Amino acid sequence: MEKKKRKSASFKTSVIMELLRGESIEELSRKHGLTMAEISEWRDDFIVNGMNGFKKKPENAKLARAERRIGQLEMELDLVKKKNEFIAKQRKS
Repeated sequence: MEKKKRKSASFKTSVIMELLRGESIEELSRKHGLTMAEISEWRDDFIVNGMNGFKKKPENAKLARAERRIGQLEMELDLVKKKNEFIAKQRKS
């Protein structure tokens, strides 16, 4: 059995916009190789939440970026501390 590919929020939004512009759900199903149930579910999610309804958890992306930035800053701080220790040792010699 073939594993389903995850569809992007952008793709889902474009399909739903076609639906809202008047294209039939049957046509969209054939055109994009989707089930009518998938499209109906996406439509309901979109109506309730807009494009963010398709994203897994928009807050997680912000958190992940913040955590990466904190990690970068910690590494920079460690390098500055090591540099200062090295300079202090050179002055004592």
